Amino acid sequence: MNVRISKEYSLLTSIYYADNILNNYYSISLGMLTNTESNKEQNIAVGRINSYFQDIIQSGVFIEEKEKEQIHQLHNAGIKTIILPEQPFDQIIATMLFCKLNAICEDRLLVTDITVTSSAGDGVRYIFDAEDAFGEFSNDGWWNDPNPSWCEHTKDNPSGKVIKMDRKLTWKDIDLEWEETIPVTDNVVKGNFNKSDD
Repeated sequence: MNVRISKEYSLLTSIYYADNILNNYYSISLGMLTNTESNKEQNIAVGRINSYFQDIIQSGVFIEEKEKEQIHQLHNAGIKTIILPEQPFDQIIATMLFCKLNAICEDRLLVTDITVTSSAGDGVRYIFDAEDAFGEFSNDGWWNDPNPSWCEHTKDNPSGKVIKMDRKLTWKDIDLEWEETIPVTDNVVKGNFNKSDD
């Protein structure tokens, strides 16, 4: 049986916009639908969402991918840099989170809708669901990767050289991987075991 659930999140991150880094407090509301009978898998999916907000997004900086010099500087300073294909407005962050959270839940839990509001957004609520236009997020990117990623793990720096971003995490690294299921097969061996006198 599928069950509709919702959960609220609050987090503090920063945005890089108009040559400034601005702190921004977000309130995020998720509407979700369970899509597996396994309570354990449902709990892992919710755990992945919790971890993504608390361990990945919290205290990071949202920045547009064309800001290559600033991305390089933030990365060198050890600041988690969440790279977006567009400017980090609330509606863009809502679309990215809708895509990413559905990817990390791997169909065990479906995020049906998301509402994002922030202090910089003057309290306007941006609501996104599967019927809305995905824009740049309809293209392949880290937001479609089921791993706990927040950027592509190699990017060009302003000098034109490829730099390595953070090591690509897996859910196993943070104890939120799915249990491997071993398929049960019928191991009956059939044969003709007639005793012969030869």
